Amino acid sequence: MGDVGNTFREDRSTSIVPPMAKLKYLACIIMVSAALYRPAMVQAAQITLGNLYEFCTSTDEAAKNACTFYILGVFEGAQIGGATVQGKTGSFEEAKDKRFCVPPGLKSSAMELTVKMKMGSDLAVFPQDRDMPAVSFITAVIAQQFPCHKPK
Repeated sequence: MGDVGNTFREDRSTSIVPPMAKLKYLACIIMVSAALYRPAMVQAAQITLGNLYEFCTSTDEAAKNACTFYILGVFEGAQIGGATVQGKTGSFEEAKDKRFCVPPGLKSSAMELTVKMKMGSDLAVFPQDRDMPAVSFITAVIAQQFPCHKPK
């Protein structure tokens, strides 16, 4: 047992933190900072599309960063959630029929631009959508823009 613990400590001390882990950590810090910066938003149960639109169109750098990392976080979470199913044993497995297929090389700036463009055009036509959860809107955009199978 002692060797296993030492091996684990050795592996941890020499590991390199993946860049995405750093981005996730930074995103969490930014989201918390943005929530503290805008006390009115803290009262909401979750970020609405209106909140996200305000972040994305703000001149404040912290709000813009919150917009960026929120969108990227939803993209990442939706990809993971959409690509897994719970198997009969209770463990998670890769889904055979994925809900959407984001191209592997898609840049984060393209993800962000796609959502911002759809958000602006949607809110111009359907202003009542400001009250919907932002995560639902972004997930719908992903499913619409990146289907696995071409529509017939």
